Amino acid sequence: MSEDHVTVGVVCTRGIGPERGGRARNEDNYLVCRSGEARYRSGDDEAVEALETRGVLIAVADGMGGHEDGDLASSAAVRAMSRLFKRGVPGDPETHLHRFVLDAHRRLHDKVAELGPVRMGTTLTVVWIVDGLAYWCHVGDSRLYLERGGALRQITRDHTRAEFARRDGRPSDADGPFLAQNFVYGSRGFGDDAGIRIDAGSDTGVIPLRRGDRLVLCSDGLSGPVEEHRIGAALRETPEPQATATALMERALASGSDDNVTVIVVRLDRIATDERLFEAQDEYDLLGESVVDDDTLVPEEFD
Repeated sequence: MSEDHVTVGVVCTRGIGPERGGRARNEDNYLVCRSGEARYRSGDDEAVEALETRGVLIAVADGMGGHEDGDLASSAAVRAMSRLFKRGVPGDPETHLHRFVLDAHRRLHDKVAELGPVRMGTTLTVVWIVDGLAYWCHVGDSRLYLERGGALRQITRDHTRAEFARRDGRPSDADGPFLAQNFVYGSRGFGDDAGIRIDAGSDTGVIPLRRGDRLVLCSDGLSGPVEEHRIGAALRETPEPQATATALMERALASGSDDNVTVIVVRLDRIATDERLFEAQDEYDLLGESVVDDDTLVPEEFD
């Protein structure tokens, strides 16, 4: 069966480190599923699992800074998405992705709650590319951008209190700019703490792709300090996805980011044809130029 031909670049770095006012550990994670395998960060290394299915599934997860075990939450999130990919492409990927993320949140939250108060959480932005269509789902304030013809557009909406107030026609309060919810943790006081809100059509969607389109998934270690027009400029200056991901990471650090930085850049080189072609590009800049502390893997009770 034919597949889309894509090129992928990934950077996942702790950032500037605690000696310069940054994070002591990397709580970000990522997932790239394609060509019969799934790849994600595991401590200082990249874990690789064999998976035989269709399409390309990518995700970024940013563990909640300042909370316990944010790295466990982000790792659990990307591993859960790899299980979705392993099941194969459903008839309605957008709806299935939406339901799977809600179900995965509930299962992980309940499992963590059995061990005590839930103190771990993560953002989750995931895209599944199948037959020239990009199906996506989103929780938190990591972001998905589409670059087409030199123009960059933000697809996702940050899950702030102000954003949900706007959707519901309510006035925003003084805490409007703050994040309203995370995957695993829940709503951070916004409604049911054990639940998350994913509005179909606002937090999910499908993008018909064209040859040459590029998708950018990133944690707020990039989108916080680097304005959208500067992200777009980096894309125009560096067409190769790995070089673009690295350039965006460097731009974030040069702009004063003291957070972990994760960037995935995907370029659609060809929409599904009669040939099955994927460009082999396994040299991800996993750590950037920073040293990442050893992180604990997701415990067995998450499996």
